Amino acid sequence: MRRYVEEDGQHRIQKMEVGDKLVTRSRVITKTDLELFAVCTGATAPLFLSEDYAKSVGWKTQLTPGLLTYSVALGLMIQSGFLADVVAYIGTNNMKFIAPVYPYDTIRVEVEVLGKKQTKKGNFVCDYKWVIKNQHDEAVAEGENTSMCKPG
Repeated sequence: MRRYVEEDGQHRIQKMEVGDKLVTRSRVITKTDLELFAVCTGATAPLFLSEDYAKSVGWKTQLTPGLLTYSVALGLMIQSGFLADVVAYIGTNNMKFIAPVYPYDTIRVEVEVLGKKQTKKGNFVCDYKWVIKNQHDEAVAEGENTSMCKPG
């Protein structure tokens, strides 16, 4: 098993071995990210857009939608090169949102290759586990994805 960090260079999933791991760079989730996501998707619940409301129901401040956190994580995996050659997203299993993400939290993704097999056409079907962690090294979300990647 090898462990990579994004700064080591581009590590495409289809060239990695089962058990190999990658850590992406970090990214701050801004209020602008949250507001644009809410408007774009219609996720305009007061929990996401009102600090006062979120506090009134027991949160530290307004929450970042879990699917925004997941979307940013996918972007980090693409930017790192890990998912740069994906030709089809097949699915997600066991997705869990474990802890809140607030505006101005910083997230990164730790990814592990779980399996890969080459198709008759030469593409790779790859399974990988991902864990999104915040600036305190706490897991905030996790799951397993399957994607099809072009040959390396």
